[in-house]
Amino acid sequence: MKYIVLFLLLPLFMIGQESEKEKSRFVALYTIGSLWDTNKAPNDQAYFKEHSAFLSKLRKDNTIVMGARYGDTGMIVLKATDLEAAKNLLFEDVALQNQLFNVEVHPFNVFYKGCFD
Repeated sequence: MKYIVLFLLLPLFMIGQESEKEKSRFVALYTIGSLWDTNKAPNDQAYFKEHSAFLSKLRKDNTIVMGARYGDTGMIVLKATDLEAAKNLLFEDVALQNQLFNVEVHPFNVFYKGCFD
C-alpha cells in the first residue's frame, strides 16, 4: 500500500521539479560591440530597432524579469531552464549576431529578496 501511494505521488514531485527549473534566473550584461558606430545615436545604429523589438517580445512573453542600465552596460534578468537555453535565446537577437552588442550571461542567484518600483 505504501508503494502505491508513493507511485501515485510521483507525478506531483516531478511537476515540482519542473517548475523549479522554470524558475531559474540569469543576468545578461550588454556592452557595445564592434559594429557600434560612436558617431550615431542609438536609434540610428544598424539592427537597433530589431534589438528593441526582440527585447519587447521577451517582455511580452514574461521571459524578461527586469532590465536596467548602469554606465555603458545594459542588464536584463531573464527566466530560462538553464544557462545554455538563456544564451541560445539571447543569440536569436540579430543585433548580437551582427556584433552591435556583446553579451555575457551568468546565473542570477538571489540572496536577498526585495522589490523594485
